[in-house]
Amino acid sequence: MTQFTEQQIADEAHRLWLAEGSPEGRAASHWQQAIENLKAASQAPKSQSEIAGESMSPEKIASEL
Repeated sequence: MTQFTEQQIADEAHRLWLAEGSPEGRAASHWQQAIENLKAASQAPKSQSEIAGESMSPEKIASEL
C-alpha cells in the first residue's frame, strides 16, 4: 500500500477545497477525497513517455507508436 505524506494529502485537499469554491464545513470530506485521488493517481497506468524514459529520443518514441 502506498503511503502519502500529510503534506501531499493537505495539498490535494486544499486543491479540492479551492475547486469547489472554498466551502466551509467540508474539511473531512475533502481530506478523504484527497486520499482517494492520490491512491487513484498512484495506480494509474504509466504513459508511453514514462515507460520509454528520458534516454529514448523523440524520434524513437514516435516510431514505436
